Amino acid sequence: MKVAVFLLALSCSGNGGPGDPAVIPTPSVDLALQPVASGLSSPVHLASPPNDNRLFVVEQPGRIRIIQNGALIPAPFLDIDAKVLSGGERGLLSVAFHPSYSTNRHFFVYYTDNNGDIQVERYTASATSPNTADAASARPILNVPHPGNSNHNGGQLAFGPDGFLYIGTGDGGSGGDPPNNAQNRNVLLGKILRLDVNPSGSGAYTVPASNPFVGQANVRSEIWAYGLRNPWRFSFDRAGSVLYIGDVGQNRREEIDAVALAPSGVNFGWRIMEGTGCHNPAMLCDQAGLTLPVHEYDTSGGNCAVTGGFVYRGTAIPQVVGLYFFSDYCKGGLRSFRLVNGAATDVREWNAGVGATITSFGEDRNGELYVLSHGGTVGKLIVAP
Repeated sequence: MKVAVFLLALSCSGNGGPGDPAVIPTPSVDLALQPVASGLSSPVHLASPPNDNRLFVVEQPGRIRIIQNGALIPAPFLDIDAKVLSGGERGLLSVAFHPSYSTNRHFFVYYTDNNGDIQVERYTASATSPNTADAASARPILNVPHPGNSNHNGGQLAFGPDGFLYIGTGDGGSGGDPPNNAQNRNVLLGKILRLDVNPSGSGAYTVPASNPFVGQANVRSEIWAYGLRNPWRFSFDRAGSVLYIGDVGQNRREEIDAVALAPSGVNFGWRIMEGTGCHNPAMLCDQAGLTLPVHEYDTSGGNCAVTGGFVYRGTAIPQVVGLYFFSDYCKGGLRSFRLVNGAATDVREWNAGVGATITSFGEDRNGELYVLSHGGTVGKLIVAP
């Protein structure tokens, strides 16, 4: 069973597994982090509205802060601390801005409430004060019961290129997924969900007709993919309809999955498998129909929990365009690979001055990448001076 060090399902030091990523000679560029902000309270997520130069940083206790013109604005954009249960793996965990945010001012948040359940809510920014949101504008979208355990809450929201809202939930906690939630398609835990949050009627959302399990008995139609343990961070590649998922493992392996948006309905294998190894049963597990990770690494050498990132599609560092960057919460560092024909190639570790406790990566409107540390800092990935 893993030990919750901050808000991920972190592992104890394990044994076995396929080994750390191979170190390949660095290309003709050195990378570094340029400080952007400090003094934040447990920052765990960063996002920007479409065509907006501001950076919005989620603080785990229940606030969203704005970085504008290189400065952290003192007053929070949103403060819902009173309704957020924070600590360990719980808290306000992410924000996603509606594709039409510039006109409707809608954004969505993912948090654990005072009962420990997962809540997705919609809020509206002020029409007259763009750096302020109306805390009273909350509209409930989705409640996912999370009884019994404080860990494995998932935490990611993101709008896909199809305009639908994708939601990553953890398996419900403990160790080994005792209820087998991740494989049970009648519950919403251990899944990637896909919702249409522009319903024509009075409901909070509708299920897209193209969701894979629509119309099937005893299956939740909100499910887009399943078999995940704790998909803490996922992201879409701007250059194509590929979804990358950093799924935190149990005691042996950390995995990154990468799949096209179509076909959907994939089963990533947990708890049958942990990465490419059998978990339950420990040997001779049935792998038929499972989608295995494109990359994995073991939890030796100080690794404990993958922090999923983004494919770089900015313009400031052309040498690394197309590389997927990620980290590990305990060991830290900056790592990358290039996805080629469904396989991770050119796996690298970078000497970029990226420390440990990396909670998240973020992307601005131009595709430049940012790295968040649980200690309170935000840095921008740049060419080393």
